[in-house]
Amino acid sequence: KDIYAIIKQKPNKKIIGLIPFHIWIYNLSNPTKNNWINTYLRRIGEEPIILDNRLVDKSVSQIKSYFENNGYFTSTVSSNTTYKQQKSYVNYIINTGESYLINNIKYEISEQKDIQNIIQHSLKNSNLKKGNIFTYNSLNEERLRIEKILQNHGYYKFSKDLIYIQADSTQNKLVDIEFHFDQTNNDSTTYQKFKINQVFINLVKSKENNDTLVHDGYYFIKSKNDDLKLKLNTISELILIDNNSEYSEESIEKTYRNLSNLRFFKQIKIEFLEIPNTNQLDCNIYLENPTRMYYSIDAEVKYSDDEDNFGISSYLQFGNNNLFRGAENLNGKIKVSLGNRQVNSNDNKVLFNTQEVSYEIGVKKPKLILPKQLNKWLKNSYQMNTNFIFSFTQRIRPDFSSQIITQKLGYSWKNKETKQHQINLIELSFSQIEENDFISTLIENNIYLSEQFEDKFIPAINYIFTFNNQKPYKISNYTYFKSKIETSGNLFQILGQTNNLKKNENEDYTVFNNTFSQYARIDFDYRKYFKFTKENTLVLRSFFGLGYAYGNSEKLPIQKQFFAGGVNSIRAWEAFTLGPGSSTPLNENNYSTGDLKLEFNIEYRFEFLNALKSAIFIDGGNIWLIKQDDRIGSTFRLNEFTQEIAFGGGFGLRYDFDFFVIRMDVATMLKDPSQPIGERWIKNPLNGKFRYNLAIGYPF
Repeated sequence: KDIYAIIKQKPNKKIIGLIPFHIWIYNLSNPTKNNWINTYLRRIGEEPIILDNRLVDKSVSQIKSYFENNGYFTSTVSSNTTYKQQKSYVNYIINTGESYLINNIKYEISEQKDIQNIIQHSLKNSNLKKGNIFTYNSLNEERLRIEKILQNHGYYKFSKDLIYIQADSTQNKLVDIEFHFDQTNNDSTTYQKFKINQVFINLVKSKENNDTLVHDGYYFIKSKNDDLKLKLNTISELILIDNNSEYSEESIEKTYRNLSNLRFFKQIKIEFLEIPNTNQLDCNIYLENPTRMYYSIDAEVKYSDDEDNFGISSYLQFGNNNLFRGAENLNGKIKVSLGNRQVNSNDNKVLFNTQEVSYEIGVKKPKLILPKQLNKWLKNSYQMNTNFIFSFTQRIRPDFSSQIITQKLGYSWKNKETKQHQINLIELSFSQIEENDFISTLIENNIYLSEQFEDKFIPAINYIFTFNNQKPYKISNYTYFKSKIETSGNLFQILGQTNNLKKNENEDYTVFNNTFSQYARIDFDYRKYFKFTKENTLVLRSFFGLGYAYGNSEKLPIQKQFFAGGVNSIRAWEAFTLGPGSSTPLNENNYSTGDLKLEFNIEYRFEFLNALKSAIFIDGGNIWLIKQDDRIGSTFRLNEFTQEIAFGGGFGLRYDFDFFVIRMDVATMLKDPSQPIGERWIKNPLNGKFRYNLAIGYPF
């Protein structure tokens, strides 16, 4: 990939590396005419690339330089061009030769004993080792490492530009390396340590008519005419630059990160002013306050092919980003939705037969409200928040109506840029469901749904871990992983066993006259993105989920069960229509859920026409039950599940509006596990039985 990026002249683009679609579009235009249709064809197409031998020679030179920079000093690079049917084929012949290895490494800094000691104690963290391949990049990385470690030990003026390197090679292709420090610098303070004198925190832009307050040793500058927008201890707790301490670049970076993680200040700037004739610095931190109150109004029109419904929604969001003068964020949402869900032919008589109104209020405090003994375990963490959310949702649909109350209390934090943690200590959910004729009939025909539409109380606790090493502005491979562990009802089960809870007629314990759910649930979502170019990406995804009900519950609550199919799953099936296992639908109103889910997806994304992107994909997977029931083939069996994996494939178009993507995926079944053994693979996938998935955003 690195060598291909060096080559100066590349061939015309090809879809999936085979079809020169863009040059075909360009060649449809008439080069002698400049009307709108020919201009448009030339704009969305790609002009044929004509071979330029000068660019080939330049590519040869840069490829050789690349190998020399990576320790292959005897490498040879040449090119060979062949011609066939008005096309040229350029081959680059590369002979790397043997690489040069690092032999000895020395740091010649005898004049500065303190610097020598700091570097010697840090060598265990160096990536430059004897026996490694000699590369210029590794040498420069070592210079950067030395610069950083010295700046973290008080050397304010030190720079990597003061380090120069001598490298001598031997006949055995070994290289001796010496790092030297420039002693000819005219500034006598270059190799001296600096200390912080005072820290000034500026809360106003104006330099006139201000007051200065001292808090925790820091000088806060505010306007005489305005009250403090933020409690001073909220700011001082986040500042790691201390008076009379050595200058440290690491402390500056952590202070900036802590202040940024408040997500309160509009602008943050940290500057240092050298005090003349001393080795001391004054630190100035400039903080610009944002607007305290905010609100937004949004609307959307959506269509879901999964449920054959469309609808309109409006949102009102409002909030206060400094509720108690500690950068607490109060955020409220009101959502009103109207839709049309096609359950039977009578639903066509009204335009909107589905209504939903939801209210949510949340408070986020930018610190973890925990005992001090626990806080010390998280001293290197950041973006720490304590979250409280309360919501109420009321739905009226032609098949059933429901009221759901949910409240959460939890924490979220990061200990690395790539790792995020979230734990909800309390997640209470109460649902009250009113059955209509459709659901009543569905339950009569499918006894396995009866418990799922009962009123439920779910007292859950969960932990979520997310890993994402994506670098948004760099073309590189990256990994996304998310896992969630959740349990519910264990505490209430203990209370019930100590005779503190009542039982209903089914001998289940109840809370507020409703049974509570008791279960354990875990899921893993793993994705690997291979970025070949900016527009060409191969995505591999796998998902595994398992839930088990016990104690006070026979089955998982309907909202905690797994389903397969839909716009973000196995796209050849509608949502809730695949599985469980190889079982066949009981009736036309099938509503399939399961306790175990296994799914994998392969998708190749590529550019089609400018902002119009495309993809080809294969989806596979299914859901199963853990506990035995009367449906043949619905239970997971280790020796049979591979035969019950469903497969689908298809082609998609995605239009990129920069801020969102509209997606249309066309999928067809390749293997249907509900069919008899021997007939599950579809003989003619292009039989016209396609499923169309319209959605916003990528599936994963």
